[in-house]
Amino acid sequence: MRQKQNELTNSCAIGTTGNIIMKMVNLTLPEFAFLDAHTSDEDKLEGRNVIFHTRSASVIEIFGKEDVALNEDVLTYKFSYTNKLGIKEQMVAALHYCATLDKNYDREMIKNEIIKPAAIWYCDYLMWEDNNIL
Repeated sequence: MRQKQNELTNSCAIGTTGNIIMKMVNLTLPEFAFLDAHTSDEDKLEGRNVIFHTRSASVIEIFGKEDVALNEDVLTYKFSYTNKLGIKEQMVAALHYCATLDKNYDREMIKNEIIKPAAIWYCDYLMWEDNNIL
């Protein structure tokens, strides 16, 4: 009962006349989102760029190319981002996990339809960050 009451409290409000005002929630999710493991005590992903691909339930992490040595069997996509100062940053997107496809059998599909678009999404994010800072 308490859980149901909290759900109701979180999804509606009481208007000034005492009527309950319901808010419609669109249950769509973006194609990509950053994962956040921050709690009140710690941030288990601090300093890491971990991306979730919603449609395939895949987890991808972005590394500086010089900052990581990965096993040969890890699916990766190498790319670069040139920031507003003209500095080219070499990066690697690495697949942690894909729930819907087999990383060996569907290797090219995962690389082309999940990891590469995640790298592009991440570059778009970096461009947005640059525009907010510089």
